[in-house]
Amino acid sequence: MDSTTHAIYASVDQAITSFENKPTIGVFLDLSKAFDIIDHNILLNNLDWHRVHGMALAWFRSYLSNRKQFV
Repeated sequence: MDSTTHAIYASVDQAITSFENKPTIGVFLDLSKAFDIIDHNILLNNLDWHRVHGMALAWFRSYLSNRKQFV
C-alpha cells in the first residue's frame, strides 16, 4: 500500500471514529501549485529577511530552481 492510500484510509478511519464521539470537521488542501503563483525571488528574499539563512535557504533555493513538472 502506498503512502497516499494509507493516509486516506487513516483519515477516513479517524473521521469515522470521531463521528461516534463528537462533531467532526475535515479540511483538505491541495498545495501542489502553491509555489507556482508567487515569484520565487520575492519568496527567497522574504525568507532571508525573516532570518532563514544558510542550509535552509539553500534548500529552498535548490527546490525552487530549474523545476519542471509533467502530467
